[in-house]
Amino acid sequence: MSLIKVDDLNAATPLNALTSAATPNELFYLRSHSSPPTLDARTWRLTVKGVSELALSLADLQAMTDVSVKVTMECAGNGRSGMNPHPGGTPWDLGAASTTEVTGVPLAMVLAAVGVYDSTVEVLFTGADSGEVEPGRFETYRRSLPVGAALDPRVLIAWAMGGEPLVPAHGAPVRLVVPGWYGMASVKWLTEIETIAEPFSGYYQDVKYVYDGEDGLADGTPVTTARVRSLVTAPADGDLISGEVEVLGAAWSGEGAISSVEVSVDGGASWQHAELTSPRSPDAATLWKLAWAPGVGTHELVARATDAAGNVQPLEPVWNAHGYGNNAVHRVTVERP
Repeated sequence: MSLIKVDDLNAATPLNALTSAATPNELFYLRSHSSPPTLDARTWRLTVKGVSELALSLADLQAMTDVSVKVTMECAGNGRSGMNPHPGGTPWDLGAASTTEVTGVPLAMVLAAVGVYDSTVEVLFTGADSGEVEPGRFETYRRSLPVGAALDPRVLIAWAMGGEPLVPAHGAPVRLVVPGWYGMASVKWLTEIETIAEPFSGYYQDVKYVYDGEDGLADGTPVTTARVRSLVTAPADGDLISGEVEVLGAAWSGEGAISSVEVSVDGGASWQHAELTSPRSPDAATLWKLAWAPGVGTHELVARATDAAGNVQPLEPVWNAHGYGNNAVHRVTVERP
């Protein structure tokens, strides 16, 4: 099993890797906007600006505390290739999602070390990666979080993933991890954190990673938390099956715990509830399974999740101009000869 290359910078996780408790590091999806920088952890420093200013080494951060959190991370463009007409952007199918355990220090603890002004409305994060986003326009990756979200104790400045130090492709020496939000919020190759008194405006904040042209949403609505989604991880699309089959899958949402997963084995004509496992953490996918004895012929499996906030996956993709947040139900066609 190996990563599925999407383009020169990006690669997808095989769906059956989501069936396990955690995605192996070597199968964790890759997402970069430009060539990943290589930073020397020995000389690298993270500048943090608030009421005071600090320049923190990796050792400084690691000396503060050591917290591990299990998370499912997903690119906002996951499922983009299922939209019609196809929006521009990385042509993800459904493999831009993975589950891991990240280790680091809570961002709130680091911000407490410098102090946060009462006037602070957002916290701005700068990565070391930059590149040409359109002819003649070069941008460094910068994004902000509302101060309330930034102070959530689940948000980490992480230096390890899956029990191993981060590698350059995943943001070494440290990256931000924002559980529940799409991956664009988890800024990699962090070099600076700054508290700011005005909302940040930048290319990766209000040009990209906004919903434009989606029914029911105002243009420019920010992309934030991950929409509810369920994937069939086994059997795979196109498989030949026999005897009794255990249909397996994973479901998650940034809006609340998964409350149910319904599975159809007849293309959506009828539904039955899958058995849910206990989630590995509030921010990690819930695994599910369904025992099924298929008859001879072709069958379309469909999985539909509902979260605790009442959000339900749509049966068809909901289009928008950048191809974000497509959480339509997953359909898999299998055959029993």
